[in-house]
Amino acid sequence: MVLRTMEPLVKKSMDRTGIGMVVAGLVLAAIGIYGIMLLPSEVVAFLVGLVEIAVVIVGLGLIVIGAVMAKD
Repeated sequence: MVLRTMEPLVKKSMDRTGIGMVVAGLVLAAIGIYGIMLLPSEVVAFLVGLVEIAVVIVGLGLIVIGAVMAKD
């Protein structure tokens, strides 16, 4: 009985939370787009760095897998 009376309150609270999250997401996306437009060279350097880190991690993984397979 108590849960049925509390249900509308919880739903309204969740709706407000969802709307707040959407608004916060839009604000953060707008700030991010502004930052990308303001500093494009740094963004490109950052993305290149991420790709290089991914390549290094994949390379290390292949070395480990190759070493394990070579032992067998």
